[in-house]
Amino acid sequence: MNQNGKTKLIISGVLAVILVTATLITLIALRREKPIEETAVSLDYEITLSAASNAENVPQASAQTDSGMSDYSSYPLKTPSECQAVIDAYAADHGIDPLTYPIDMVNLLSTNPDTLDFVLHYPEYAGTQDGPEYPGSIDMSGDFTTVRVPEYYQFDIRWGYKTYAGGIVGLNGSGPTALSMAASYLLGNRDMNPAWMASYAENNNYTLEGGTNWTLMSDGATGLGIDVTPITAEQDRIERNLDVGNLVMCLMGPGDFTTSAQYILIVGYSDEGYEIRDPGSPSRTALRWQYDRLAPQMDGCWIMRIL
Repeated sequence: MNQNGKTKLIISGVLAVILVTATLITLIALRREKPIEETAVSLDYEITLSAASNAENVPQASAQTDSGMSDYSSYPLKTPSECQAVIDAYAADHGIDPLTYPIDMVNLLSTNPDTLDFVLHYPEYAGTQDGPEYPGSIDMSGDFTTVRVPEYYQFDIRWGYKTYAGGIVGLNGSGPTALSMAASYLLGNRDMNPAWMASYAENNNYTLEGGTNWTLMSDGATGLGIDVTPITAEQDRIERNLDVGNLVMCLMGPGDFTTSAQYILIVGYSDEGYEIRDPGSPSRTALRWQYDRLAPQMDGCWIMRIL
């Protein structure tokens, strides 16, 4: 073999070595990329699982409780916009047009979170409680007792949607609801529920546009067989009447109970304060109130008793 042939052979060998080396480098690189690719897929899968797991802990409008009703109590209810949000969620879940909720319902919920169930059910019950037979069909057996003044609330779904004083009992009915508690206890008559009392007030002209005339607590209560005495808001006189088992009906002005007018019933007292029945709030009913806190808000007081 001449010198020229040897040179060509050497060049061919070098090229072959370079080609083999390049092939090996490529294979090694591919093998290294594969675990990285698998790790990326694995991380994405873990992130997906984590997001799904966390989603179970986020309050959802369609999350069902054991009772079959969606649980909306986890929604914030501090502002009208937050209240509108929970109303919209309930409406969407139940096929209800959210426009069927009047603005009064939004405002009621924003000022009183205790009314949540009442507000959400408004489109389902509005206009269904005005029949003359309705008050008598309400079962009060679980609420009534002759040894304790009952707790009735004007926004109870059993009567809160009944038309009253240009609106409904749930909005305007603190008067008949408060008198219903007093009359049921003093007269021992469970049939005098708030729906019955609202009809009594309407039929005897004891209502005002948006509320109840104070004459329901004087003439109206007397007509039911209750002895009524109007008094000034004097601590000694209030407590002497409570000592002998009488009740004190109060019309409250703006303050802790209302921005306008609200009737409450004082049923007893102790060192902790006065025990009340506020038809607008179980939360306020559960508290004990000092005389000095209540007195400046009292616009009228009536002693109620049976002779």
